[in-house]
Amino acid sequence: MNLFDIGKEPKLQKTVRVLWYPNITFQKDIEKDSYIQVVKNQIKLLNEIRDDLWHYMILPFEVPSLQFDNVTQWYMDFETYPQTMRSHFRVDVIRRMLNNSLDFDIVMSHLPEHTHQLVNTLYNVTHHMPPVMGYSHWFDLKDVVAWPKDSFLQNMTGLLEYDRCYINTQAQKDLVLEQASETFNTKTITDLDRILTVQHLGVNKKDVVDDIDVTKHNEKTIVFNHRPDTYKHFKEFIAMCDRLWEMRQDFKVWIPLLDKPNRDYVVTTKGDKEWYYKELQKCYVGFSPKQKYGGWSVATTDGMMNGVPYIMYDAGYYEELYQQGDFFSDDHDALMLLNTYLDDPQYRNEEASKALDWINNKLIYKDKIIGMNEYMNDLLSKQKVMGDSEKFKEIVEFIKTNKEVRKIDLMDWLCWGRGIKWTPYRRALMNHPNIFDVNGSFPTYRWKD
Repeated sequence: MNLFDIGKEPKLQKTVRVLWYPNITFQKDIEKDSYIQVVKNQIKLLNEIRDDLWHYMILPFEVPSLQFDNVTQWYMDFETYPQTMRSHFRVDVIRRMLNNSLDFDIVMSHLPEHTHQLVNTLYNVTHHMPPVMGYSHWFDLKDVVAWPKDSFLQNMTGLLEYDRCYINTQAQKDLVLEQASETFNTKTITDLDRILTVQHLGVNKKDVVDDIDVTKHNEKTIVFNHRPDTYKHFKEFIAMCDRLWEMRQDFKVWIPLLDKPNRDYVVTTKGDKEWYYKELQKCYVGFSPKQKYGGWSVATTDGMMNGVPYIMYDAGYYEELYQQGDFFSDDHDALMLLNTYLDDPQYRNEEASKALDWINNKLIYKDKIIGMNEYMNDLLSKQKVMGDSEKFKEIVEFIKTNKEVRKIDLMDWLCWGRGIKWTPYRRALMNHPNIFDVNGSFPTYRWKD
């Protein structure tokens, strides 16, 4: 937990306090969990754009990569099996966390299945009424899930609590709305259509290579840096590579997420992220398979930003990623493309350069976060603000007289319970020209002439 440093001059801001609710499915190596990777990037980029945020993050245990100067980490137990986790909301723990000593201006929920329970707890057992936005990493689509009972309906009802929920791709959004229309009426589908907002998971500018280094290509390596799983058509990929091996034996296939090689031409070497990026720079061509889920392919953008051209399955989720790429619709097309890349270094390098230009011009993630930051400001501007009531005047005078008042002391002075909602008063205080909030873990209102 990061606490306000006593002894340092406090930074006075119109602080915006954000409560993050997680979707963690990979606790055994939490730094590799998709939620952790996404929010780490989002907070880092938001901090580059503005300096008035304070983040409260609920986590199963300490996460070193989230130890930003403006982050407080809270810990509670989470179930590890995804379906159990999505059904198990800890009201008893959450209601103690969200107490009167704290302020929350925005909820950033990454787990729609819990968002209704979270809002229910916030509104009914605390005095907080913050708006909700966020991001959904997964939907239990019927053609994708492998378990007997899914959580799709809970996912949809949770989404209805959001003002906006970001989603990987338009193709994925279309799948969600199509399945939702089997249960919900036209008005609800219209609401979901408005709430679900495509935000492509781009790349960090600093991670993009400057140019294509052909001197690194000592071997002709085809990279399959996706999960070697059924929903990524991994078996079909290997079968196609077997056919390619029958034609020629001048290549190898690198599959970094496979436990051990399953063919003589397959290698599965592994390393940290820096090593992984450097190994990608040695690859000749990448393969983006058909996938059931229709989500964004971080594996493909990882390769493209490191100078690897990809051949991609002809589907909307890849066309959104790179419209000018080389697409295949069946194994025959894929084999023809792979042979072209392996035989024609000049064509390969031209396609790699085109992909790198696309990354730089279209897929820098900070550009997406700038848009998200603007929406956060817009969302706050639309919240109810307490008018110039007698009670509000008393609160202002109390802060002015005391110069600095902790939130918890302000609540004790007011003797307010959950029945009187604080959110409109906080919005009014943050609009007051002389009142600021100390930028630290615990809200402290300070008067400044």
